[in-house]
Amino acid sequence: MNLIFLNILALIVTVLIEFVILWIFIRKDFFKIFLFTLLINSFTLPAATYFYNYIYQNFFIIEIAVFLAESVFIMLLLEIKFPKASLISLVANSATAMLSFILID
Repeated sequence: MNLIFLNILALIVTVLIEFVILWIFIRKDFFKIFLFTLLINSFTLPAATYFYNYIYQNFFIIEIAVFLAESVFIMLLLEIKFPKASLISLVANSATAMLSFILID
């Protein structure tokens, strides 16, 4: 398959999974949560992919960086406290990381 198609597919799947998880935790402003999920992952997924492919090929370290970045973004955009934002980010990124291991391996 085309690399661009695979990257777009990864973004779509990631956004859908992480949106569902954010929605489970927040349960208000459906479209706002979806928009924020799309915005956050449109930044973190390409950055993580670039870093993994060209800079540092340690999946675990990159996932930690994504978890921390998304925690801050979730906290700021949804105006919630950092511990709750971190929990949401941890659950969402754990789910998508596990899925990537299943699909890639």
